[in-house]
Amino acid sequence: MYGKNKVICIAGKNQCSIDFLKFTAKKIKKRNILVLPNKSDKGKLTWQPSLRSYAEKNNFKITNLKSLYKIENLIFISIEFEELINLKNFKSKELFNFHFSLLPKYRGCHTNFFQLYFGEKNSGVTLHKIDNGIDTGPIISNIKFKININDNALVNYKRLMKSSSLLYKKNFVKIIKNNYKEKKQNNKRSTYFSRSSVNYDKMKHFSIKNMNLKFFHRIKAFIFPPLQLPVVNSKLVKNIRLINKKIVLTYL
Repeated sequence: MYGKNKVICIAGKNQCSIDFLKFTAKKIKKRNILVLPNKSDKGKLTWQPSLRSYAEKNNFKITNLKSLYKIENLIFISIEFEELINLKNFKSKELFNFHFSLLPKYRGCHTNFFQLYFGEKNSGVTLHKIDNGIDTGPIISNIKFKININDNALVNYKRLMKSSSLLYKKNFVKIIKNNYKEKKQNNKRSTYFSRSSVNYDKMKHFSIKNMNLKFFHRIKAFIFPPLQLPVVNSKLVKNIRLINKKIVLTYL
C-alpha cells in the first residue's frame, strides 16, 4: 500500500470523481481517504452518479473544506470541484487539480463547451498544482487527444472524464511520493472564461440562412442532451454531422 502517512481527499463530482475514489481505495487504506462532494451534490442520481451517495454507501468519510485546512499530510485532489480554494488556509501545499483542457488555454469554466465552440482540433486534461489563481498553477502532466469531427459536447465530455482517470492513475505514485516535475504555464498563450461567460438558454438558438463550418462547430457545442439541445431555425436539433463534406442536421 502507498501513502501510509498521507491523507488523500477526492473533491469533485460525476463519474470521474468516483473513478478517482475507487482507484485510490485500491492503493491506500480507506481510513486515509476523505471525500469532498460539491455543494450542488445532494446525493441524488442525475445524468451522472452522485459522489456523495457513492461515498456514503461505501463508508468513505465525507468532509468539508475547513476540516482539511489543518491536515499537514494532506493530498488534495480536485476533479470537477466547483469551489475556489485559498492556499493560505491550508497547512499542506500538495494541492492538485485535474482541469478539462490543455492549459494554459481555456482556463476557468465551460472548458468543454468552448473547445468545441471554437472548433479546436485537440482536447485533453491537464494535471497542475493549485495556486491562488484560476487554473494558473504549474503543470505536472497532461493527456491530449484528437477531437473527432462529429463528436458533440456530450461525447467529448465523456472522453475528458475517461482521460482524467487515466491521467490520475498515470501520476498517482508521483503525487504520493512527491516525485514530480513542475512546468510554469505560458501566460501569453492563455485564455480564460468565467462562469457567466455562457448563457446556454439564449445562445443555443440559431437563425441560419447559410450553414458553414463555423456554425457546425457552434451547434455541436450545444449538443449535450442531459442539459440542453440547440435550436436551429426554430427546430430542436439532436445531432449534427459532417458527411462527405456535407453538414447534416438531425432534428428531434
